[in-house]
Amino acid sequence: MLCEESYSFSSDGTDACNSSHSSDAIIIEQPASYDDVALIRILNKAKFPVFLGFSASHNENLAVKVFPFCGNTMNPCFINEVEFANLKHKNVLSIVHYESDREAIFDDGAKKISYTVMELAPYGDFFDFVMSQRVLIDSKLARTYFRQLIEGLEYLHTVGVAHLDLKLDNLLLGNNYTLKIGDFDQAFKKGQKTILSKGTVCYRAPELVRRTCKSPEAADIYSAGIILFLLKSGGVLPHSEQQKYKCYDLFDLMVNNPSLFWEKHCEIQRKDPLFFDEDFKNLFNAMIQLKPENRPSITQIKASKYYNGPVYTQNEVKALMKNYAI
Repeated sequence: MLCEESYSFSSDGTDACNSSHSSDAIIIEQPASYDDVALIRILNKAKFPVFLGFSASHNENLAVKVFPFCGNTMNPCFINEVEFANLKHKNVLSIVHYESDREAIFDDGAKKISYTVMELAPYGDFFDFVMSQRVLIDSKLARTYFRQLIEGLEYLHTVGVAHLDLKLDNLLLGNNYTLKIGDFDQAFKKGQKTILSKGTVCYRAPELVRRTCKSPEAADIYSAGIILFLLKSGGVLPHSEQQKYKCYDLFDLMVNNPSLFWEKHCEIQRKDPLFFDEDFKNLFNAMIQLKPENRPSITQIKASKYYNGPVYTQNEVKALMKNYAI
């Protein structure tokens, strides 16, 4: 909902709102097509902060992601992210506009920035969604969202793009509670010479850790497998890169001793062994194989028994999500 105390952008970069404003607010000199965008509040304080915005002329809420300059040059993460501005898919967050060189006014003075304007995901991200539930997410809903993730990933791979930083934080809940893959500042496009991404701890494929990734698409499959586990387990990670469980290295068990891995996770999560059904375990075990070439393709994932289990329609998802605390 549009906040009454919003902030407009004027052509001279001054605050066009007379009300007092938060220290998080910034002012961006917008191009003509978005010169009425108002920044209402900050949505997150990540490395590159994202603000809630509203365009009266477009009658649309938006998200504005800000990239500070590195000295006098554009941030390489911005340069990389706008390479993917033409992506269009129902399960991929759209960039609708971007500016490479603008002046922003912060509390400590004016600074040069770049920014992207994106469609807004009004219901937040999957990290908050999964971690905020006091009960496990409905297993049918978990499969429904996993399928949406794979649909988005299939599109990306088809157009030569690998995300390389898939995690709950980068999966967003768009309009109608549809899953949207976002944050492409670490992504890889076919033809690029360098892989920027080091991934995120506990989500990243082993080859990204070793800096030996030769198949970015296979690295995405691994991360999608970790997300599958998190959806099923209500936010419990399958392993930690730094810690052991009762002297057990869960990563080693995951890739080398699956039977003991599942036994220990039933113990950790206090679940009956039947909680992790065979179809789920078979798909997860395949997706997190240590060797990238042994992981299934998108086509093989979509042919799996788990993937083809029951799911909700989008109308059913909308009705069901109202029962969750988001």
